[in-house]
Amino acid sequence: MMVYRSAVIGCGKIGSGFADDPKVKSIYTHAGAYTSCPDTILVGVCSRDPGKAERCGRRWNVPGRYTDARTLLVEQQPEIVSICTPDETHHELIGAALEFPSVRAILTEKPLAVDLTEGEDLVRRTKERGVVLAVDYSRRYSDRIQTLKDLIAGGDIGAIQAVHGYYTGGVLHNGTHWFDLARFLIGEMSRVQGIGGRGKSSPDPTPDARLEFRDGARGYLHGCDAGAYNIFEMDIVGTLGRAEIRNFGHTVILSRVHDNPYYSGYRALVQEERWEDGMRDVLLHAVEDLVRCLREGGEPRCTGHDGVEALRMGIAVRDSAATGRPVRLGGS
Repeated sequence: MMVYRSAVIGCGKIGSGFADDPKVKSIYTHAGAYTSCPDTILVGVCSRDPGKAERCGRRWNVPGRYTDARTLLVEQQPEIVSICTPDETHHELIGAALEFPSVRAILTEKPLAVDLTEGEDLVRRTKERGVVLAVDYSRRYSDRIQTLKDLIAGGDIGAIQAVHGYYTGGVLHNGTHWFDLARFLIGEMSRVQGIGGRGKSSPDPTPDARLEFRDGARGYLHGCDAGAYNIFEMDIVGTLGRAEIRNFGHTVILSRVHDNPYYSGYRALVQEERWEDGMRDVLLHAVEDLVRCLREGGEPRCTGHDGVEALRMGIAVRDSAATGRPVRLGGS
């Protein structure tokens, strides 16, 4: 069976560096995923920083070490390419990969682009070329989060009443992670209202947001100070239970309705399950999912369209915070 030649463009933490962190216990880098997957072989790595490219190449025993992405693509002819570079470079580099006939699948870090027109352009061009485009909104590749989605869809926690969350690090860079997860678990949003925002002068501020979902649920997302610490949490309250996603997705807590343990005649939420492996091997799963698409057809767990919709929500919140006016969303 075919083993796919793979390349990583961008040798920072998510490209390679997290694998050297003793606290990271699972496969959490693109280079590590291609090396661990039996259906892929890592043939080239690239960074504008020669030292990073050299260290990454040595770390994964890859002789193809480059400082120019096009040179890598010409010389190595990979079938799968990961884009792990700064947000503003994604459109250019995905576009460059699409120029090479060998490339059959692209896995890009989030956000897909920093401009909605650029994101839509990439979706159109990949479809025209017949290239699989996947976006690493990593919680979609978590087995635990997939189980949680199935439970919510099956009515396990009842009708969704409220959604609450916290994030740091920019409404496009990290906020779109939260929006994509909310869309994945709950459904489309119909209206957003951005409020305030840390770093207002930045092209990627961190505002709060009021959220309305098409099914009637409402929510609030708090933008917090990344200078104090990082946070990513989501709290989904239903009529029959509650799901809490904590510690960036590593921890998932499920509570369901029982007789109140403290007062007779009342009902309360009681914790029943706690999972601590929510982010295990998510990037390996993303690579395995790409291989499935190439061999069997079908779409990846997180498509280019999903990336565009997350970007649409992030831009809507950012613009709403700037103007003070709510934005209606008509995403499909």
